[in-house]
Amino acid sequence: MSLLEVSDLSVAYGDLVAVRQVSFAVDEGAVFVLLGANGAGKTTILRAISGLVPARSGRIFADGRDLQGSAPNQVARAGIAHVPEGRQIFANLSVGDNLSVSYLAERTEAPMTAALDAVFQLFPRLAERRRQLGGTLSGGEQQMLAIGRALMNFPKLLMLDEPSLGLSPVLADLVFERLATIRALGTTILLVEQNATCLELATDGIILANGEVALAGGRDSLRDSEFVRRAYLGI
Repeated sequence: MSLLEVSDLSVAYGDLVAVRQVSFAVDEGAVFVLLGANGAGKTTILRAISGLVPARSGRIFADGRDLQGSAPNQVARAGIAHVPEGRQIFANLSVGDNLSVSYLAERTEAPMTAALDAVFQLFPRLAERRRQLGGTLSGGEQQMLAIGRALMNFPKLLMLDEPSLGLSPVLADLVFERLATIRALGTTILLVEQNATCLELATDGIILANGEVALAGGRDSLRDSEFVRRAYLGI
């Protein structure tokens, strides 16, 4: 069953068309990857799903619900969480406060303490630094905090925009390991990346080029394609 369906989505900024008739479906329990170079339209697609930018044309359905015209807070209450590029944590708030301010009591039956415990179990380092200001964390810790903040409302769909950006290979691997755990716990993931190693985590996905779908398929077919081997792996 598809948890998210994007059909013929086009998005423009003025006269600049950033996304052109993109279609894909994310099945429940999947890790669906949007892979592409900088400027391919990946971030714009996530922003359109979240209601941050309007679609020029096309439709977006989440769990059967039409998201067209929905405001970002309505999308969040529908069970979609968005971890933006650059983390965008609250630098002057503590780790604990960064997490608690994102909690929506009407979104989940679980109390805030249960949500915090779940995040701290996933990211023990955040528990150790719960009273530390977000702006004083390392880049990897800030990424953990951004992901943890998105998980506070037990979303059905977790969307992440280049979570490995700016991280060392070791920390990037750690983030991908945590995403695998999040998926195993029952959360569907939509992952935007430029890093082709994310295909090891994926179930399926699409490759974007100049705002259009260049290739679509399962993990193995994408990873072994001549397009990926040439453009991302240099072989």
